[in-house]
Amino acid sequence: MTDPLGPTGQLTLDATAVRLLDAAVPGVPDAGPHDPRLRLLVPHALALLRHVGGPSAADALAVATRLSVALHRTGDYLSAQETARTTADLAQRHLGADHRTVLAARSRAGRALFRLGRYAEAETALRAVRDAQEGLFGADDPDTADSGYGLQLVLANLGRREESVALLRDTVAGRRSALGPAHPLTLRARAGLLEMLPAAEVVTEEGGALLTLPSECDRLLGPDHTVALGARHNHAWALYLLGRFDEADREIRRVAGTYVRRFGPEYPIVLAARQLLSRTRAALGHVEEGIALMTDVVERRERGLGPEHPFTVASRTCWTPTGRGDGGRSADGGTGAARTDGARGHTARGRWGVPM
Repeated sequence: MTDPLGPTGQLTLDATAVRLLDAAVPGVPDAGPHDPRLRLLVPHALALLRHVGGPSAADALAVATRLSVALHRTGDYLSAQETARTTADLAQRHLGADHRTVLAARSRAGRALFRLGRYAEAETALRAVRDAQEGLFGADDPDTADSGYGLQLVLANLGRREESVALLRDTVAGRRSALGPAHPLTLRARAGLLEMLPAAEVVTEEGGALLTLPSECDRLLGPDHTVALGARHNHAWALYLLGRFDEADREIRRVAGTYVRRFGPEYPIVLAARQLLSRTRAALGHVEEGIALMTDVVERRERGLGPEHPFTVASRTCWTPTGRGDGGRSADGGTGAARTDGARGHTARGRWGVPM
């Protein structure tokens, strides 16, 4: 039977469908509270990828990948992972395994695996994608850097701090070269160093300039930008490591309050900020308040993630039954996630970060 639309009509219909989907997906997905409308778009995006061909295939893939990013940044990690994986599988038939956007979709799937606590799978996926991107596009390519940033989070949570820091430094250099020093992704990667480096190094990094990063982000992006807030969160963690507990407490209290207003009390980065606040309160002698904060974080993470998720387990072990800190073998800190850092004897991550 002859297609009543004809080749030209089908191409026009495909392009129109892609434009409509594109208009429904946030242009620049940002961190935010759960949005159930995003999940409703997933069947439409996948149906489009199943039948679209020709020049619209790459455009449909780009929009579907952006949808997975939006799901990720609103905390719907399972939907984000399934959407990115299926999107890549469908598009690969038309575009090939080495297409830039196919690889970007697989990278997003790996990032979501990490947030789901599936670290081994995430490492395998992200390493394979990054190796392919580096070979095809170069070490400083923005997509290569994005996969490297995701991979260093996984390595950090697996306790491989030296590998993670080396990869994070590569990410900073790559983003600075490709995007410029003022780009939000460059600033975000630099903020990662605030939480990853031990106290002795963070004060000397960039000639001491790293500790002024929050002010730089405020000037370049504005104080309410997600990356600027994340930099202040990580800065509070650095202050905590430096023993500057009063300053750390004031800063993380402000950050946590802003997070709650923007994202609501259950959002992952809210819980991570409150977890660090529990540390600063206890360090200032308010141990009972610290225990109460940490108890609330554990209960909310158990509801949201399940009792066996690595982030939940790390939060649960943050305090001994006597109410005293466990010497640091637990989750804390900045823009990554819960991970034990054996090199330093405490963790440097616990926030579920600014998910760019």
